[in-house]
Amino acid sequence: MKKTLKLAIAASVLTAPALADSPYIANSLSNMENPLYLPSAGELYSKVGFGVMYKVTDSNDAQKKLFHDGEQEFPIWRPSLELGYGITDRWTVHGQVGYTHNRDVERYGFHLGRIGTTYRILSEDFIWDVYGDFHLGGISKMQGSLVNKGKSPLDTTFKYDNFSNGRWGYHVGTKFGKVWDRWTTSAFVELLRTWGNHNNEIDLSKVYLDDVRSGVPHIPLTTVVSPEKISVDLKSTTEYDFGVNAFYQVNDRWSFGLGLKYTYHAENGIKKVHTKMSFSDLPGVPGSATVVAGGISDALNHFKDMHDEFSEFAQSLTVAYQASDSMQVAAFVENTIDNGQRLSGSTTDFKAEFGVRLNVKF
Repeated sequence: MKKTLKLAIAASVLTAPALADSPYIANSLSNMENPLYLPSAGELYSKVGFGVMYKVTDSNDAQKKLFHDGEQEFPIWRPSLELGYGITDRWTVHGQVGYTHNRDVERYGFHLGRIGTTYRILSEDFIWDVYGDFHLGGISKMQGSLVNKGKSPLDTTFKYDNFSNGRWGYHVGTKFGKVWDRWTTSAFVELLRTWGNHNNEIDLSKVYLDDVRSGVPHIPLTTVVSPEKISVDLKSTTEYDFGVNAFYQVNDRWSFGLGLKYTYHAENGIKKVHTKMSFSDLPGVPGSATVVAGGISDALNHFKDMHDEFSEFAQSLTVAYQASDSMQVAAFVENTIDNGQRLSGSTTDFKAEFGVRLNVKF
């Protein structure tokens, strides 16, 4: 009996390292689709993605004012690129860019731009990373239009013409998790802070005035207001997101992942008009410049709080195939449920994206 017990204890001691050194754990952590993947020292990696999105717009006030409520938008093209380099086995630098091309609403531009670093504090039984990125929204201007398809300058809505917020900022976050042989579970939380500025361009050419006194209805605002495009000072914002992931290493070639993510997008707001504007009288109506100036001031004051705050809850599925030691192909699909304020131009009745990624190590 004692001999049997000693053999059992010896066997458990010998097999414990084998479990810790499971090939599935090593393969999983080196898998570029694993949410806890970090390049080793001297390793460079790239992820080139290409997605296509389908949307059905919301029926809120913003879309109704644009006569675009409940409309379908497809295809919306979304290429992306991520690069990273391992300085040490614990410390890496990385960057991401993403571009969206939505021809249905003539909205184009970079929706993603960040560059930063990650440091792995714990790397044994439990994995814990902290990271920080510069938010690169300030590289390009936020471009939008005030649109008025009604009869009053107050009956306007703001239409985004690109995807940049025009603001610089920073992300700080942490992620943590554990590898359970074939399974990896992880979670993350992140904060984004942006600084308000006037790096934006607002087109006024789509706003119209109706003046019955002059007998000339539907007068373009830009016939009596200059310049045609103005800049405003926007307020700073704080946003955040958090989520959980599950990843499964089926074998040396195949793996799949599931993700749940919540994102809060803060309300934008105009603090003041940065561009100096000039006003002229309507034809045949002396003194109307003062009235027009007052109307425009009221319209812009209407956007001190733009009532465009919204939140997203995304569910994703990824299936990846390891074509070689250094190359991987992944297919992904993501469905997003969202909710927002009445003037949000980003909420939808339905939104889904599917696409592929090519991951390469160098």
